[in-house]
Amino acid sequence: MQTAFRQSRNILLIFIGAHAAIFLCFFIVVAHLYYPSPGGLEYSLAMQMLDGRMPYRDFACEYPPLALLNFLVPGLLFRTPLAYSFAFAGEILLFDLIVLVLMSSLASHLNIPVRDSLAVYTVLLLAVGPLVVCRYDLLPAMMVLVALHAFTVRKTGIAWSTIALGITAKLYPVVLAPLFFIHHIVSREYRQLIKGIACFLGVLLVVTVPWLIIDTGGFWNSLTYHVARGLHSESTYGAALMLGQALGWTVVEGSLTFGSWNIASLLADTLGRISFYLAAVFLAAVYGWFGWLLWKGIKNRLQKDAIEPYRTRQLLLQCASLTVLVFILTNKVFSPQYLIWLCPLLPLLGGRSRYLVWSLFVVAAALTQYVFPYHYIEFELGNPVPVAMLFIRNLLLIAVAIVLLRTPPSTVTTVPSKSLPISAPPLSSKLSF
Repeated sequence: MQTAFRQSRNILLIFIGAHAAIFLCFFIVVAHLYYPSPGGLEYSLAMQMLDGRMPYRDFACEYPPLALLNFLVPGLLFRTPLAYSFAFAGEILLFDLIVLVLMSSLASHLNIPVRDSLAVYTVLLLAVGPLVVCRYDLLPAMMVLVALHAFTVRKTGIAWSTIALGITAKLYPVVLAPLFFIHHIVSREYRQLIKGIACFLGVLLVVTVPWLIIDTGGFWNSLTYHVARGLHSESTYGAALMLGQALGWTVVEGSLTFGSWNIASLLADTLGRISFYLAAVFLAAVYGWFGWLLWKGIKNRLQKDAIEPYRTRQLLLQCASLTVLVFILTNKVFSPQYLIWLCPLLPLLGGRSRYLVWSLFVVAAALTQYVFPYHYIEFELGNPVPVAMLFIRNLLLIAVAIVLLRTPPSTVTTVPSKSLPISAPPLSSKLSF
């Protein structure tokens, strides 16, 4: 046991050193060479706050409160744009190192080789590229991993509270809350559910009420801003329409609005309006799938054994990955940095199909890098090559979702024999819900 612990610790330390080198010697350098003003928007918002201007009241801002705190911290140390961008990247590196520690612990709980999970996570980050240090999306992604880790070790209050904190950093973690809710209901953990919801609402109120008191209208506008956005050209719907225009099947108009390149036409506007309902339908299907598999697993379980917890945790991780991916694909906005949300989740998948998922995601991320930042102007102008690349990227991610949906959750077959009692069934036996 001690030998295994030392090996895991040494592996973790190796990857911590590797990630520090990747972030400081590669990501930051390339970001300043090719990416448009890395950390520039964050710097602008931080300087306004340091000049005494209040977010939401004194200047319009579409970012949640915790995101603004994330922007402010590097500005407390450095006031020049260049120094700020390096400090901001260092802050993102800190979140990345926390992800490595959490992933190492979760991999142990799931009986997945720590080295494999950390190696896959490293490859996925490299595929996404230097964009990782240009945006703050690793912060909410880290919080999602904290919540999932807490939930797997039965820390209900921490899990629900961290999801709420994640929402105050970026709204997307809200789609994971129903998974926790369903898990409690199906498992008949009603007391844990009440505790979790109380913690969730308590954190949201503590963070948001002060801003509502300062300026209710301004804070509300930070939420309605996202509702009012048009159809993003990189979304699943937008890329399909862009490809249709390149093939001469339809005509759309593009413009830079809401900080992104959006398209407009009768069909585009209609898709933008119904995208919320489409997202709700597909997410409801994922939640139903999760609840059904969980209920079936509990119903069919003849006796408790050492394998059952691993199956339940794997199901939760698989459905968390699928939920985030479905939200991305059905949303009317799909910015390149959204891929960062999946990087800490996918390496923890079990089953043989995980290799296919990883491969598809790496290619999809590489195609995203090809378009942004290197060929984004051509994409905006409707050049068929980058438009086709982005359309293929979306198809690959749809394929990832299909693989996740069709793959029954199970443990990997590399569980050390010492971790299971003698009476446990052989790992090669079929595990099904």
